[in-house]
Amino acid sequence: MATKVIPPPFHASKKSLFASNETSCRLMPFNESNKAQIFVTSIILQPTMKRFSLLLTVLLLAGCSQTIDVDPDTGFEVFTIPQGGHSSIFRNEPFTGTGIEVTVIFDESASYELDVNGDQADINKLVGFSDCHQDHQSESARIGWRWYEDELQLLAYTYREGQLSYEMMGAVPFDQEIDLQILIDGDTYKYSGTGLSSITMDRTPNCETGENYWLWPYFGGDQPAPHEVTIKLKREVIE
Repeated sequence: MATKVIPPPFHASKKSLFASNETSCRLMPFNESNKAQIFVTSIILQPTMKRFSLLLTVLLLAGCSQTIDVDPDTGFEVFTIPQGGHSSIFRNEPFTGTGIEVTVIFDESASYELDVNGDQADINKLVGFSDCHQDHQSESARIGWRWYEDELQLLAYTYREGQLSYEMMGAVPFDQEIDLQILIDGDTYKYSGTGLSSITMDRTPNCETGENYWLWPYFGGDQPAPHEVTIKLKREVIE
């Protein structure tokens, strides 16, 4: 199946104070490259806006402290996307490594019908990581998932230089452990999994070093979850 390429979506500039965020709650890291920008932004705000900015910062930092639920019997992390919501968790967890190995269990809550039929093919996100010290809608690698054509499909899902590409890996059953891997290999990402097609997708050759972060289960696409969705994961970093 040919790789599908989507034109870059509109998203916040890399120069914004708060990094563009779809699945991960984080402030732009405070470092030598942006501290002057943050300082200048703060002093030009009017007093009311200063108070609002401070409150927003506190709320974001509080949200980023969410912990992950763990099933004590199996050791699986449990992520729940609420009905009417998109995100399963708001958490800032740095990612360092050359890839990830995960085991996932989907139950029947991953089956759904959306009110807007044209949105049924939209791709939800399972797990992955940002890359190259960039916002994840510029550089990242993830596994996508969707309930489409009466099956639970998994897809390789990559942002490269702000351009989204995805490719089908295959369909998986409910209530079974599925092993998945994303591996950075030079200027490519290699995606593989139990009973699935192995996919290789391009990675930018202009990769910067610096902070990257985990990306969490997320519903959408455009539509929120029509009912509660539960996903169980075990995660391991490939060093």
